[in-house]
Amino acid sequence: MRRNGRDRPLDGEGPEIDKVPSEEERSAYSDAYYRTAPREGRTPYGYNPARYYAQEEDDGCHRGQFSMRAVLALCLLCVVGASMLGVGGLYFLSRERQKDLAQAQTPADFYAEARQAEEDEGPLTMVPIPDEAPPMAGEDIYEMACDQVVGVAISGGTASRAAGAGIVLSEDGYIITNYHVIETGYERGLPILVVTHDGSEYTALVTGTEEESDLAVLKVEAPGLSAAVLADSDDIAVGERVYAVGNPLGDLPYTMTRGVISALDRRIATEENVTANMFQFDAAVNRGNSGGPVYNVYGQVVGVATAKYEAGGVEGLSFAIPMSDACFIANELITKGYVSGKAYLGLRLDPSFTPAVARYYRLTPGAYVRAVEADSAAQAAGLRSGDIITAVDGSAVADADALIAAVRGYKAGDAARLTVFRGGEYLDVSVTFGEAAPDAPSNDS
Repeated sequence: MRRNGRDRPLDGEGPEIDKVPSEEERSAYSDAYYRTAPREGRTPYGYNPARYYAQEEDDGCHRGQFSMRAVLALCLLCVVGASMLGVGGLYFLSRERQKDLAQAQTPADFYAEARQAEEDEGPLTMVPIPDEAPPMAGEDIYEMACDQVVGVAISGGTASRAAGAGIVLSEDGYIITNYHVIETGYERGLPILVVTHDGSEYTALVTGTEEESDLAVLKVEAPGLSAAVLADSDDIAVGERVYAVGNPLGDLPYTMTRGVISALDRRIATEENVTANMFQFDAAVNRGNSGGPVYNVYGQVVGVATAKYEAGGVEGLSFAIPMSDACFIANELITKGYVSGKAYLGLRLDPSFTPAVARYYRLTPGAYVRAVEADSAAQAAGLRSGDIITAVDGSAVADADALIAAVRGYKAGDAARLTVFRGGEYLDVSVTFGEAAPDAPSNDS
C-alpha cells in the first residue's frame, strides 16, 4: 500500500496496524489543496503545476500561499458548501468517496489472474483446507504458532517491543510481514531485526517488497525455524473460527485472540486511499499484530493480519490479506525480487489535482499529467504534460489515485483506450501498457 515516504515512529513502539479511517475523517474536501500558479503582472488565474513546481524565486506569490482573491473565493466556497450540504451532506459525500474507492480495481484483481497463469511457480505452495478432519484445540494451535511466528523490529528502537509480526514461510528463513511494519527502517537503511519466541534476535535481509499489497518478504539465517502451513484461502467461508497471533502494543508478544470470519472479498480503502481485497474477521488485532498470521481451526494460515476499522465505539472489525494472494506475492518476491507483469504507463501525476481543485479552476476532473517518462508506453501513445486523463476504457477517472487504481486491473502488454482532455477538447488515445519496474516512483502510473 502506498505511503509516499511518510515517516514511521522509531521509538520502539512500531507502526500502528493499518487503519480504515472513520467516516468523519473521510470528508470529500479533507484532501483538497488549493493553490494558485505564481503570476506576473495581471496574468489570470489558472492551474499551472508545471510552472508552480519550476518556480524558484520570489515573484509575489509564494509556494503554499494563497493570494487574497483565492482566500476570499475559498472562504465563500466553504460557506456556501456548508450551508447547502450540512453535516448529512458531507457524510453522504464521504460514503460516496468510499464507494468509489471500493469499486476501483485492486492489486488483487491482477494477482488473481496472474495466479491462474503462473500456477505453482516458486518455492511456496498452498494446501487445501480439509473437508473432514478434526479441528485442533486452541492451545495446540498456539503452541505451534510460537514456532511459526516472529516479532519484527527496527534497530534503533527496542527489539523486545516488536513493531509487528511475521510468519515463517520456510525452514531456510523466508518470512512474510506487512510492508508498513518495516517501511521506516527499509527506507532509511536501518537494520531490521527478527525476534523468535525464545528471545533470539537475527538481522534480516529484505528479499522484496510490494507496497500496493502492503507485503514484504524477509530472509534470516536462523536455526530451528518451523514453517507455517499455508492454506488456500479461496476455500474459507463466513462463520469459520479463526485465531490471530501477534505482538499487540509491541510489548505483549505472542498474544492469541480468536473470532470468526465475518465477510469475504471486502474492498478496503486504507488511510492511504489505496484499495485492497481482504477478508473480515472479528478477532481483536492492534498495533503489533501487523504481519502476523490468521489461523483456521486446522492450524493452517489463511491470511495476514493487516488492518482494522478505527472509529469511536467500533470494535471487532479486523481485516486480513488472503493467503492465496499473499502466497503468490511471496513467491514472486522470493524468485524475482518484485511482482512481475504489472502494467505501467510511465506518467508522473499530480496528486494535488483533486476534483475539488478541478472545480475551483473550472477544469475537468481527472488525473493531471505532470510529466511523461521517456521511452515509456505513455510517450509512445502520444500523451503530453498538461493532459488530464478522464477515463480508461470508458470508466471515469476522477484523480491520480483513480487512474493508478484503474491501471492495476491490467497486465503488461494489455491495450486500453484513454480519454484525454487537452486544449479544451476530448480525444481518445490508445495505449499498450509496459511493465512496472520494482523501483517505479509511487506517484507514477
